Amino acid sequence: MPIVRLADLLDQPTATAFLRGVVKGGRFANAYLFHGPPGVGKGTAALAFARALLCDRAAGAAPAAAAAPSLFDAIEPAAPADAPGAPLDDACGACAACARTATLQHPDLKFLFPVSGEESKLDETVIETVTALRDDPLFAFVYDKAASIRLSLTRDLLRDLAYHPFEAARRVVVVRDADRMREDQYSAMLKSLEEPGATAVWVLTTSRPNRLPATIRSRCQRVRFAPLAESTVRSFLTARAGVAADDARLLAALAAGNLTRALTLRDPGPGAIRDEAMALLGPAIKGEAGELWKAAQGFMRYGKTGRESLRRMIEFHELWLRDLLRVRYGAAAEMLANRDQEAELRRQAKTIDAREVRRRLMVLEEALRSIDGNVSADMTLFSAMARVGGRPLGEGDWPPHPAARWDY
Repeated sequence: MPIVRLADLLDQPTATAFLRGVVKGGRFANAYLFHGPPGVGKGTAALAFARALLCDRAAGAAPAAAAAPSLFDAIEPAAPADAPGAPLDDACGACAACARTATLQHPDLKFLFPVSGEESKLDETVIETVTALRDDPLFAFVYDKAASIRLSLTRDLLRDLAYHPFEAARRVVVVRDADRMREDQYSAMLKSLEEPGATAVWVLTTSRPNRLPATIRSRCQRVRFAPLAESTVRSFLTARAGVAADDARLLAALAAGNLTRALTLRDPGPGAIRDEAMALLGPAIKGEAGELWKAAQGFMRYGKTGRESLRRMIEFHELWLRDLLRVRYGAAAEMLANRDQEAELRRQAKTIDAREVRRRLMVLEEALRSIDGNVSADMTLFSAMARVGGRPLGEGDWPPHPAARWDY
């Protein structure tokens, strides 16, 4: 696991400057709440902040033991901020404390994160996750719906906080995705958040701050993280993840500022998934209902394809429509997510205007809402593609639809 410092955070200048100022000042709040969209680096920033707080050269580090001063000793002037021995506003990356926090083995760093699976295998699951986080510099936390921060881990943590830190001046507790906790866990944490003394700093991260109780939010100093720029995600994928330029452009557009999502979608190649998704438009445009139904069934693998794959397919269609608008109204080729399909985009853009793009987008948005509801996935796909591809099945027949469903 590489040593990521506050200075290394991607595209978060405001949050980085604030956190480095906190470290340099050496005075810390009881708790911090890192909030913002998913996949923008909140968890990485929390560990980098913890690493800076525990660094041996940080401004708030525990002072080294020294002999008692004499009345006759000369007074030495304070070292300037840029002097070699001056306290830092970030982790140095070279001391023993930084080496231990990089591998999550510092005794005063506590890291909680959601896990899924059986309680009897909790220890194995935690060890496997931490090992993967250490070994893979591009590790991304991906949860099942049932993933949560377990009550037993919270109890062990609160029991440890009753003792003094082992080495550093304080303990740092990082709770990733703190919204995945039970109500009784928040109640148990509340006392520690209110009266942590001088030896504990809490760092909570969440993409859903409204799911945290107001009693927790009100006791945290909030640090907001902004969505990542598409160019930032694209540059990271090409430089750090080894993704090809065309695939990186497509992933960055599909991720919508969520680097975690881009990393999880890089295998298999997004170009192949896009081509499979766009192939559904062929029978839809031709009005071949039977062929479209067979294609929809094939895409859904006859019920084996999950709803997340269906949602991703619809998002590929939305990206295609975004590129159609850009091509039609004179955008540069560098702005296209599907740049490798520029010729086909220009051909389609001659026959599709903004009004038609808007109609199709609203159909796709309705399909996305249907996926989240209790609607048959294959019927959602068939209906959406039939309406996107051209005249909806049954439109114009007597009697007309009473709610004008097809008119957007």
